[in-house]
Amino acid sequence: MSTQKEETRARLFNAARKLLVKRGFHGVSLEDIAEAAGVSRQAVYKSHFASKAELLLELVRHLHVAEKLDELVQPYLAAQTGLDKLHEAIRTIVLIEGRIHDIALVLTAAALTDPGAAAALHDRLEVKRGAIRVALELVRAGGCFSSTWQLEEAVEVLAALLSVDAYERLVNERGWSPEQLISRIVEISATFLVTPPPAKAARKKAVQ
Repeated sequence: MSTQKEETRARLFNAARKLLVKRGFHGVSLEDIAEAAGVSRQAVYKSHFASKAELLLELVRHLHVAEKLDELVQPYLAAQTGLDKLHEAIRTIVLIEGRIHDIALVLTAAALTDPGAAAALHDRLEVKRGAIRVALELVRAGGCFSSTWQLEEAVEVLAALLSVDAYERLVNERGWSPEQLISRIVEISATFLVTPPPAKAARKKAVQ
């Protein structure tokens, strides 16, 4: 890709993020984005954006790199125990949400009416659920997963607590810090989803 084309795409992404966040998905046209970016409508097509939805999806991919989200994932990938991986999954998801929450809200709203946005949102949610599921499977393998829960129930509950809507309501509307949100969800998971390791539980029973 030529430098000029890269610069044009970057300007379009910056303009799209500002306008989409300010006006919403249905309040912005490709012409509006092109004008704000200082390029022609033809330049939009030359940048391979056939529609506003396609531009939004490419913006989401662009932000993954621009916001250095891969760096946030490293502690999760490095975690060895189930409990550590679960805690890092919760932390990683909240921190990523904090960096792209504005555009995640736009994508969520667009998904209600646009099939492409709906598919992209579905993929994003599956990645989130997948990270939670891997962590919980490791917790279960270590004998620390509560027998009163089904694994998929736990995945869905944690995914709901870590959703775009939950972040919006608790952090943006109620004034929680991201660290407070992380701490509370970790506490909830420790209280309801996790049991002491078998050896620890046996020692506790022997003491009693």
